[in-house]
Amino acid sequence: MRMAFVTDTYEDGIAGGVVSAVRFVEALRRRHDVVVVAAGRPAPGKVCIPGFQLPLHAMRENRITFGWPARKTLERVFADVDLVHINFPFLLGFGAVRIARRVGVPAVAAFHVQPENVLRNIRIHSPRGEAWLYRAWVRGFFQRADAVICPSWFAAERLQRYGLTVPTHVVSNGAPPVRGHAVSAAHFAQPHVVLCVGRLAAEKRQDVVIDAVARCRHRSRIRLIIAGAGPLDAALRARARRHGLEVEFGYVSNERLAQLRAEAHLFVHASEVELEGMAVLEAMAAGLPILAADSPDSAVPRLVSRPDFLFRPGDPADLARQLDRLFDTPAVLIEAARRNRERAAQQSFDRSVHQLELAYETVLANADGRRPDRVDRPDRLDLASTRHQGAA
Repeated sequence: MRMAFVTDTYEDGIAGGVVSAVRFVEALRRRHDVVVVAAGRPAPGKVCIPGFQLPLHAMRENRITFGWPARKTLERVFADVDLVHINFPFLLGFGAVRIARRVGVPAVAAFHVQPENVLRNIRIHSPRGEAWLYRAWVRGFFQRADAVICPSWFAAERLQRYGLTVPTHVVSNGAPPVRGHAVSAAHFAQPHVVLCVGRLAAEKRQDVVIDAVARCRHRSRIRLIIAGAGPLDAALRARARRHGLEVEFGYVSNERLAQLRAEAHLFVHASEVELEGMAVLEAMAAGLPILAADSPDSAVPRLVSRPDFLFRPGDPADLARQLDRLFDTPAVLIEAARRNRERAAQQSFDRSVHQLELAYETVLANADGRRPDRVDRPDRLDLASTRHQGAA
């Protein structure tokens, strides 16, 4: 299969949708011919398009570069592929899905970012604004694709609530192989290591975790690690200092993250906005118990599945009570760790790659005969050359 993978940001992104894109492209290239269309620096197998950043602190710190839908470039790429995968519902995505439809190539749209992510990062918490943006994205982007790829049933149901009627395929981001560890009672004789992983952004609510640990009866024995980068880095560090807490902050490599998972006793996820929760799924695969916010705008409560491992979103007092309860009963944590590893094994990354390929095949089968015959044109882009040169 020949495909174009269109994504605003590809290299160096810290958002889950960017990390997921890199993983899937690398896996798909083992069996398929994939060209990436994105802003940023040239690279083998990539067609570069113009990019821009909004003059907003949150956008810069989240390392988000938006792609410009350069019509001629997209038309040349799409003329030589069987299918287009569009990763984000931004300006590039809106343009790409229209161009794909115009030239007759099947397109799938991926759902990796929620309106809540966008608005809360610019300090707008408005249910009406979120609903308006959902409807705009459905009408202008998702509904124009041949199918939509959603990372969870929660995500699919959310789009359908706002009017999506095109076919939907639920494909988890998947849990790549991670180094796990067997949690035992002896493990809890050490200081209690609480791990949080994610962008340091408003909707992730690391502030709630800091405030909760400061209230804990076990406070003096808790080692809190917040692994990530983002616009709230300085504010969260200042918050920890005000509480007199020594919190370990910072973006870490995959190798260091594996070490932290092996050291941790509990993974806390206070985020109120998640379409699946990649960090949660990876922590489960590593055999960590998960304590998560029971947010109506998050798919994570369905991953956790047990009410005794949920706390009221945005409520540090409730989170502190849950932390104390769990550290008083290590046997409960040990059982949760075993159960989580089993659940995560059902959502392996290899399985997700296979499901994505099946979704592509379904889209191509349904679109068979719709696309006009391709003809050789002097302005067609040489994708083989692009793979070697990384030029556009």
